[in-house]
Amino acid sequence: MKNFQNHIAIGSSRDPDSRKAVREVTRSIQNQLGAERTVVWALAFCGGRHNAQTVIQDLCKALGTAQIAGGAAVGVISKDVLGSSGYELSVAAFSDLFPEPTLFLEKGLKKNEIEAGERLGNRLREVTRDEDTVLLFYDSIKSGPPPVLHVGSYLVEGIYRGLQGRNLKLVGGGTASDLHMSDSYIFAGGKVLKHAVAAVVLPSQLDCHTKIMHGCVPVSSFMEITKIDGAVLYELNNHPALEVLMEMLDSKRVPSVADHMSLSLTIGEKQGDPFGPYDESAYVNRLILTGNPEDGSVVLFEADFKAGSKVQIMSRDHKLMLQSVEKGTHLVLETMKDFHPFFALYIDCAGRCNAFSGGEVEEASIVRDMIGSSIPLLGFYSGVEIAPLLGRSRPLDWTGVLTLFTVNEAHL
Repeated sequence: MKNFQNHIAIGSSRDPDSRKAVREVTRSIQNQLGAERTVVWALAFCGGRHNAQTVIQDLCKALGTAQIAGGAAVGVISKDVLGSSGYELSVAAFSDLFPEPTLFLEKGLKKNEIEAGERLGNRLREVTRDEDTVLLFYDSIKSGPPPVLHVGSYLVEGIYRGLQGRNLKLVGGGTASDLHMSDSYIFAGGKVLKHAVAAVVLPSQLDCHTKIMHGCVPVSSFMEITKIDGAVLYELNNHPALEVLMEMLDSKRVPSVADHMSLSLTIGEKQGDPFGPYDESAYVNRLILTGNPEDGSVVLFEADFKAGSKVQIMSRDHKLMLQSVEKGTHLVLETMKDFHPFFALYIDCAGRCNAFSGGEVEEASIVRDMIGSSIPLLGFYSGVEIAPLLGRSRPLDWTGVLTLFTVNEAHL
């Protein structure tokens, strides 16, 4: 079995000068791979304060390939650099001894996310087998300010329509340039693109194993969504949603409660047996973007909840989040130790970083410390995370999605 770990190099920088950052990153990559190796493809994530056009042009020139996927990031996560100042840049480069993937690009998210997803799903169906892994990156921000988001659940729904029953492992996320969600973009084909999605189809000989971590716990009984329109949640149990959440917070300060909610509460839908034991990985949680005192509604990050759905109010607790990450990372490493993972990708909700959550310990540092010294690690702070959950990939909020990649011996 090939040790693909030797054919991957991670380069990172926090230099505020975009050209110098690229030079630092590519110099590190070349030193790791050696002069005799060439780079055939790469993943790259770039802080929002960098000049994205300069970064991608210089990366393509220095690495000798335009097969680069990724995009904007609130921050990056690697062994050497972890932060969200906006000046971070991190790249995972794969040498010519590594199996080359197929890169697809689909535009048109601004017009219709479902239709764009369906076109992409049709293309993926033609070149994949069941259980193949596809890395998926799209730009989260449709317009703003205030931010209007591309709906990841619509995009994924469209992809599944196009797949027509093909069962793929979709892993990825929506990109964002900063914590204010002011902009986003993706890298694909050597270009900086808006309103687009890139799909990296990994060869069947590679497999992925994903762990979803969040640390949210239910603090209410099940409630029924009695009125909702897209991402705007109007009523829970026939009461204004904002009023219900305010009561949960024991707050009557309408002007400030929306900010408090976004930091402390999510709306969670439990998958599978609703009365089974608590399992954090069974919940799809939705962040609260804002509240509207005029009509009593709240705006969620995604638009996949439906009238009649049973949901719970979930508490976001920093201590529980850290425990979840430590336990989850340890568990996936133990489970995978005999499979010899060669690469780790960590897609982390931007709200979990200290700059937003205000915690004393950077949550992603746990993943870095447990993984970075033994497995090449690349991560980024995202707007939305996408990962397999109970047989189907779904857009997620407030999660840390850790994916370890291994060789699938059945396809060697």
